Amino acid sequence: MQYEARALPSAVRSSCLDVNADSSFPEQRQNSTASDREPSLYFGETEYTVDESAGYVEVRVWRTGTDLSKMATVTVRSRKTDPVSAEAGVDYVGISRNLDFAPGVTMQTFRVTILDDLGQPVVEGPERFELVLRMPMNAVLGEPSRTTITINDSVSDLPMVQFKDGVYNADEVDGQVSAIVYRSGDISLKSTVRCYTRQGSAQVMMDYDERPNTDASVITFLPGESEKPCVVTLVDDTVYEEEEEFRLVLGTPKSQSTFGASLGEQKEAVIKITDDKDKPIIRFSEIKFSVREPQVVGEIALVKIPILRSGDTSKVSVVRVHTKDGSATSGEDYNPLSEDVEFKEGETEHVVQVQVLYDGQREMREAFTVHMKPDEYMVAETQMNKAIVYIEEVDSVADVTFPAVPQVVSLLMYDDTVRVRESPHPPTGYPIACVTACNPKYFEFDKTGSICAAENINDTMTQYRWLVSAPSGSDGVSSPMREVDTNTFFTNTKSITLDSIYFQAGSRVQCAVRAFNANGDAGLELSSPIVVISREEGLCQPRIPGTIGAEPFSAKIRYTGPVDPDFPNLIKLTVTMPHMDGMLPVVSTRPMSNFELTLSPDGTRVGNHRCSNLLDYNEIQTRHGFLTDSTKNPEIIGETSPYQYSSALRSANSLRFYRNLNLEACLWEFHSYYDMSELLNDCGGSIGTDGQVLNLVQSYVTLRVPLFVSYVFHSPVAVGGWQHFDLQSELRLTFVYDTAILWQDGIGSPPEAELQGAMYPTSMRINGEGRLVVNFKTEARFRGQFVMSHPGTSLSSMVMSPDHPGLTFTLSLVRTEPTYNQPMQQWSYVSDFAVRDYSGTYTVKLIPCSASPNREYSLPPVCHPREPVTFDMDIRFQQVSDPVAAEFSLNTQMFLLSKRELWLSDGSMGFAEGADVAFSDGSHIFGRVMVDPVQNLGDSFACSIEKVFLCTGADGYVPKYNPTNREYGCLADAPSLLYRFKILDKAQPETQATVFGDVRFDATLAMDTPGALTLVKQAGSDGFTLSSSPLFQVAAGREWYIHTIYTVRSRENAHRNMGKRSLEYRHSVSAAGVGRSRRAVEDEVEDIGPDNNKGTNIQHIALDRSDRQRVSQRQPWSGDETQEHPLLESSGKASGANAALPATVGVAGIALLLCLVAVVVALLVRRRKRDRAAKTPPYSTSSCSAYQGSSSSRETVSTGNGSEV
Repeated sequence: MQYEARALPSAVRSSCLDVNADSSFPEQRQNSTASDREPSLYFGETEYTVDESAGYVEVRVWRTGTDLSKMATVTVRSRKTDPVSAEAGVDYVGISRNLDFAPGVTMQTFRVTILDDLGQPVVEGPERFELVLRMPMNAVLGEPSRTTITINDSVSDLPMVQFKDGVYNADEVDGQVSAIVYRSGDISLKSTVRCYTRQGSAQVMMDYDERPNTDASVITFLPGESEKPCVVTLVDDTVYEEEEEFRLVLGTPKSQSTFGASLGEQKEAVIKITDDKDKPIIRFSEIKFSVREPQVVGEIALVKIPILRSGDTSKVSVVRVHTKDGSATSGEDYNPLSEDVEFKEGETEHVVQVQVLYDGQREMREAFTVHMKPDEYMVAETQMNKAIVYIEEVDSVADVTFPAVPQVVSLLMYDDTVRVRESPHPPTGYPIACVTACNPKYFEFDKTGSICAAENINDTMTQYRWLVSAPSGSDGVSSPMREVDTNTFFTNTKSITLDSIYFQAGSRVQCAVRAFNANGDAGLELSSPIVVISREEGLCQPRIPGTIGAEPFSAKIRYTGPVDPDFPNLIKLTVTMPHMDGMLPVVSTRPMSNFELTLSPDGTRVGNHRCSNLLDYNEIQTRHGFLTDSTKNPEIIGETSPYQYSSALRSANSLRFYRNLNLEACLWEFHSYYDMSELLNDCGGSIGTDGQVLNLVQSYVTLRVPLFVSYVFHSPVAVGGWQHFDLQSELRLTFVYDTAILWQDGIGSPPEAELQGAMYPTSMRINGEGRLVVNFKTEARFRGQFVMSHPGTSLSSMVMSPDHPGLTFTLSLVRTEPTYNQPMQQWSYVSDFAVRDYSGTYTVKLIPCSASPNREYSLPPVCHPREPVTFDMDIRFQQVSDPVAAEFSLNTQMFLLSKRELWLSDGSMGFAEGADVAFSDGSHIFGRVMVDPVQNLGDSFACSIEKVFLCTGADGYVPKYNPTNREYGCLADAPSLLYRFKILDKAQPETQATVFGDVRFDATLAMDTPGALTLVKQAGSDGFTLSSSPLFQVAAGREWYIHTIYTVRSRENAHRNMGKRSLEYRHSVSAAGVGRSRRAVEDEVEDIGPDNNKGTNIQHIALDRSDRQRVSQRQPWSGDETQEHPLLESSGKASGANAALPATVGVAGIALLLCLVAVVVALLVRRRKRDRAAKTPPYSTSSCSAYQGSSSSRETVSTGNGSEV
């Protein structure tokens, strides 16, 4: 056949090329081209191979040609091969279907399902069937139009062997271990595999028998078998080994199938060998042993206790065995044992022996324990390491017993127990007693007494126990009975009586008693019937029935003074509190907690509560305490209630405590005496100047003693056995300090206030109209200021006093710092009326006004008003002397001494012999300021001298310090002062005057005086020294006064602000009589007291002029021609020439003398007028620099730090 080759248009050729390129057509094998334009259909491959387990095979049919615009169809059929290999319905699912090709589609895919023989896989080898294309439509068949499908099961159905598990465990004692080998795939034929060992930590021949990698280790699977064990023999030895392991490996699989066999993924398994049987264990053979107590003195019974060792005995082990007391006591019931038991190689048992002794007492069965500690070599493990040994008594307990059960009665009815039947409920608030049948008070003792005598019962040896339950609730449910075993420092729960603190109204109470015979052998225990404490009867019921809680109490603190015959110069603390039934009052100056320990007899309370009623008289560490050795209140005659002070039924500790109870008045009253050092060092007190100012001359110092009061009662259901109601107070004792000590730390605002601040009172006085004037400063501890009022609120700052409700005040803001950053502001308030006693609490309410962080200060201030902040100020201020019972004088004393030894002494012998002496020219004056030692203040105060002044008055003036009368002693210049010197200034020593004229003062403080360290170290004392020589530079009749300024602070604040300079005063001192204004002097004096806490004192200096017959008046300035005229003196001798004058001459002399007297009188009158006219003395000593210069100029000398104060 010839084919005509025709040329195709270029467009058609390019289209065919693109189709072939895009579709990647498989190459078509055809020998003739009937029509190239007609599409052809053919298989993509001539042969497909698929695994039997794949489930299907995917076959592709392609269509190629130049014109694919028409739909084409072809039929695909499956058929057997010749000879027959794969069969439809057995190996695959036959197919006969049409494949439709839409226009433009070039390839179609279809699947043929492959059947797998999962149930019984059989290796069949490769099997084939064919697929053919038939009956094409709109296309022709191309080549290949037939393809062969080969099904291969030589992989999926091939016999496969592997271990069923990856890890197998076995114990050495098991002898062998089996690892299961699993076969899958075609198991219809015989298969074999090698199972051999590989050693790890387990060694061949030592731990197991080897399976070599030879045919000797072959495992054979017969047809149909899927599992076979691979057995390994284990070697069992006696040596303990830790866990070991080796491996089992599969290899060389074979099968009768022509395709052989294969190995699975799990072709190795780990064998772990444990050795629990050989683990060395040491233990007691038993955990309980019993032995009879010997019956003869000196006889010993042995109890043998075997100790066994099992497992590996190839090593040495050492264990320690020791005994421990139980109810049996070592040394009395048995001899203690503590020894090492050594197990050598091969030893499996040791026996220890414990000696049991005869103790001669008839007891219940006793026991002790034997313990075994771990192996010292840590080889063996100890188990059952504790054994109990019981000591059996032949006569375990004496057969003595009370003839009847005891009865519980109130101590009020102890003398008449028959009445208990009428009132079976004991009242609350009084102890109860347990009356045994052998007690003569027993209500049927006439019947039981003879039995007690016959049984030889000794009732004095009876043992008591008490059981108490909490009161029943409103639902009537009773609490269980619990034994009372919480003893206190003054009660005992194992006695015949039970204190009332252990039960309440409604409590159920029961006592248990154990009888003893005359030989002291214990008998049986009997319990009394349960009694219920009365809810209606009681000695001191609460004010509101059915309520419990802390009642109010009162506490007082008082100074006894020197006139007290028994406790002079001590501080008495008195606490009075109502008594409530069942309640225990506890008073202490320290906070109380954990009453189980606080009330216990142990010593913890002694160290924590040194000032309390928790300490018995022999435990008190101070000189006095709340409890004494007295067991009876001396103020009460007889007994208020029966057996109230009975030492036979109540312990001495209880009586000492209850002596403070007035049972008739239902009041407790505790009082004790302390000195100041004990209150501060032992009782937790504090002392300080808290701002209670009497006036600028006198101030108050307050001692604060915290007081904690708790009502405690026992409760069986409470944690620790005690419930309590707590109260707290603070006792204040105010002392009058007769020199100016003012506030140091200020008064803080309440902690709950929204904004915080502090108030510092600076001074208070009573003005000429009798009104109270108080000046104070405030510090705003927020950003802003305190203001009098603000348009944004209707409130305004004010002062009120709840103690003076009818008294009103005028509050004014004096000055304020121009800042919002916590400014200091000065305030003043004046009472609108005058009253006699201003003492009380004053509440100052100030309006805080907060400013924003970026706001700058302006006038008026721009800020936001907030809720008022309150400050409470306690004032004790009376216009007339009205001593208060709670106050006593804390005077400071100033002594001028002539003996250095007395000046340095501690003052214990007094200073009377060296004080009030006259000082001669050239001697030394030793000054000392101290707190009165009679006050017993110990080391609670520190005294420090700041400045010392000397002055002498003009025309007999005596300097006084009374600022209200504008008198300032030697502190300020005044026309009434002739001379004034500041000879000492601790803060500004450069301003001191060192000479008077050409004579030096030689003044030094004690801290700067060699050898005066002993004085400086003394509590509450300080001193100075100076020469008396300069004082003799004025005429006789001029009296000198020394004026000191000092501070008295509590010891804790003694060194505050030390080293700081005094306030700088800006003023001028005129030598020509130009004095400072009166207002400046007042400001300086006011600054001395409030800001620096200065006290003042003035003392007269007595001078001995007996050795100076003539005193010349010298000016302190050598260049000044003006001099004070010396006093006129007469020698007392008459001239011989005058005696010879005639009478006329005598008359003339008398006339001349009269004239001379007249002239002298005129001169004196003129001088007095000149002195009064002068504003300052002729020689002003205001400037210290003037003392040391030689100029007589009357210029005004200005000094920056020249303040005399």
